[in-house]
Amino acid sequence: MIQIGFSIFKKTRPHRLFNSNGGFNWQGKRKFLSESYYCYDQWDKYLVSDLVKKVGPVNQYSVSISDKLKNKSLVTPLDMDLLATKIIHVNNIQELEFIENIFLNFRKTQPALFVRDSMHYSFVRNYIDLNQSDRLLQILKLKYKYGIFLDSYTANMLMDYFVKNGNYKNAALAAHEIMLQENNENELNLAACLLTCLKCLRSGIVDDEQEESNTEDKQQTKEKRLVYFLRKEFNDEHFDLKSIAKLCGKTIYFSSKNLKMDDQNLNKNMILYGLVQYEKYDKAVEFWENSLIKNNETTYQFIIDDFKRVIESLVADEEKSQKFSDVIQKWNHLSQVLDSESSKFTSSTNVESVIQKVEDALNKINEKQSKKDIEMQNELFVKWNQEQNNELNQQIKNFTIEQKKKNILKRLDELEKQEEMITFFEKRQEIIDAYYGKGFPTEYPSDIPIEPEESIFKAKSERHFKPWPKYMNRPKSSYGISKSRAIKLDSLKKIYLTNSNQSQKNEN
Repeated sequence: MIQIGFSIFKKTRPHRLFNSNGGFNWQGKRKFLSESYYCYDQWDKYLVSDLVKKVGPVNQYSVSISDKLKNKSLVTPLDMDLLATKIIHVNNIQELEFIENIFLNFRKTQPALFVRDSMHYSFVRNYIDLNQSDRLLQILKLKYKYGIFLDSYTANMLMDYFVKNGNYKNAALAAHEIMLQENNENELNLAACLLTCLKCLRSGIVDDEQEESNTEDKQQTKEKRLVYFLRKEFNDEHFDLKSIAKLCGKTIYFSSKNLKMDDQNLNKNMILYGLVQYEKYDKAVEFWENSLIKNNETTYQFIIDDFKRVIESLVADEEKSQKFSDVIQKWNHLSQVLDSESSKFTSSTNVESVIQKVEDALNKINEKQSKKDIEMQNELFVKWNQEQNNELNQQIKNFTIEQKKKNILKRLDELEKQEEMITFFEKRQEIIDAYYGKGFPTEYPSDIPIEPEESIFKAKSERHFKPWPKYMNRPKSSYGISKSRAIKLDSLKKIYLTNSNQSQKNEN
């Protein structure tokens, strides 16, 4: 029994030992998604496949890839895929930083356009197993540097890890990545994003961060500096979003809009709540009027209270009150309808009960979706392993073909040289006739003028005596050659031409 020890990392599954078959044995507490969702058996086989074993230790392999990148040699997506698989064997934080630097440099190369899905999966999952999920979030934010993305399965595992540790803020940050990628294929993923963002908003983390940012803005002194032009401020309301409240609101709106829940009233209320947090007040009022009030459906009281606070803040600010005047008018009209028939259009459901409803919906979806996800992951492990072997065989085949081509070309060059040496005297007349056929019937090859000298002379004369293109639009008097300079030019041409003619006559 060989135990893998980590000097710094604290693993999420602490007892990780080799078994007699060469795989891993995992022991740990029960997770949120159930242990079967993680497909430990198939994942362990994937980690100890024959191709991964042939690579060798992760330290040597990472150094070899780093040397290739420094020497500008070819690093294939297969190399990075295997490196991501070997991250689980890293022993300290310095080795992990070294591997991250390799991914950063690989991102700047052309083969980075053809990376595999298995690389993203292995990278994210190994970071989770190494208990480096906080570090992983920072890498996921810097997509343009590292190029690491979440898929539906790894996003569920990452959110599951943070929720079980009570870190709802990081769980919501992982959910934001799914919203930014606009990945709505997995219903379990959407339900988990909805739940994590709700818990993040109601945990008080967002309010604390807003207060800290406001105090920092007040403490910072304004610095004036000279700029030559001002850039027009633009916010795409997607990748430019920085506020956690807005990101959570858009994630709730995105998840609820694409999620099919049995309770349609809950689904619509979550869409409205997401629009309010996303600060899309005009869309929120229209959706509230058209989807809820006109259909005689109830609205949760805590959403109405939040919307009321927002309207009061808009009315207090003059600029915002003018900007959102239509929203305020519609709100006043809808508030009168609510006051007249509050029992018909309002529901006393609080946030805790809503979160419980979302958890129940998540559990129902989990029962249906988890089996499909487990089967898909098992199939993907087998598929990725086959693709790795096929690509390796193809690379070996291409390498042997290139080597054979080089050897053939080298042999042909040698044969041509030998043929010229052997058949020179036999083909002497053909060589002379070839020279005659080039347009010099009365000249021998030795009498043909040397072209490089003429071309060099023309280049020098154009460089020194002709005007630059940027002066061509000026009048001729401004750039014309003076008389004294023209005389010098004529004398140089006469000297050069007379010398060249004399040398030709002497040779004749």
